[in-house]
Parts: sequence; C-alpha cells; structure tokens
Amino acid sequence: MDLKIKTDEEEFHGRTCGIIKQENKFLIMRVNQTSYFHIPGGHIEIGENSEQAIIREIKEEIGCDVQEANLFTIQENFWQRNNKKCHGIEFYYIIKPKCELEMKDYQRIEIDKGEEKLLDFKWVTLEELKNIDLRPSNIRDMLVNGDYSKGLSHIVIRG
Repeated sequence: MDLKIKTDEEEFHGRTCGIIKQENKFLIMRVNQTSYFHIPGGHIEIGENSEQAIIREIKEEIGCDVQEANLFTIQENFWQRNNKKCHGIEFYYIIKPKCELEMKDYQRIEIDKGEEKLLDFKWVTLEELKNIDLRPSNIRDMLVNGDYSKGLSHIVIRG
C-alpha cells in the first residue's frame, strides 16, 4: 500500500525520487503526457524505507538495478490542487545504476497497482533543463546550479 492519504479536503504523499546522470545528461520523466516533467520515482510503500523505495521504483520504471543510492535532499511541499490542501514529503537520491542505460528518449506502459500509465523518459543536458518545466522547480534549479552534490539538505516549500 502506497504511503498516501486522501480525504475530500486534503492529500498527503510520501515519495522518493532518483536523479540519474549519465554522459552529462539527466534522465527525467512525465506520466500520461502531462505538460511538466519530474525526476523518476514514486510513492514509498508502507513498511518500506525511502532508499528501498527508490531502488524498487528505479527497477520498476527503468528496468535497471541500483548500485548506489545517496540521499541528498528531503523536501516538504505544500500546495493546492483542485481546492485540496496537499502536503508531500519527498526523498531525493543520487542514483548510480548497475548497468549503463541507453541514451535515447523512450516511452513505456506501466501497470501501477492496476492503473495503466504512459511513461515518457527523456535525457536532457543542463542547458536544456533550464527551459523545461521540471517540478518541483527548485529541484531543477538545484541540478542546474550543481547544488545536488553538496551534501544533505532539508527544504520546505509553501506554494
């Protein structure tokens, strides 16, 4: 069971995300052709820690085992969606895959807890990333500025 709670007025999401850099490009994704991209990852399952979750998510979404996962930031987001108050806690890891990933953009269908999702994966340079709607935007800014390799941080964003 995913670490998420939804009521008529509020939502909570516990997520984990993995930053993969290869040949000076970052792997980003979007789900069901939304207008924005995000870092690969997903919900933590109850009873699973965030590192176990990102290792599982990378295997499920990308099809590769993880050699190394290093936590670099924990982020709390507060936002409004469809008149609901939303709160998310996200754990961002720097991921080193066990295998070399193909450097081409691709799509795949994922069946996630019975729901079919179209996943679009894209490799982008830092220069390209500057002009992409990557959410949350401060993660994009951290990647562009090289802040993702400077040690652990805790960020709270109220939107």
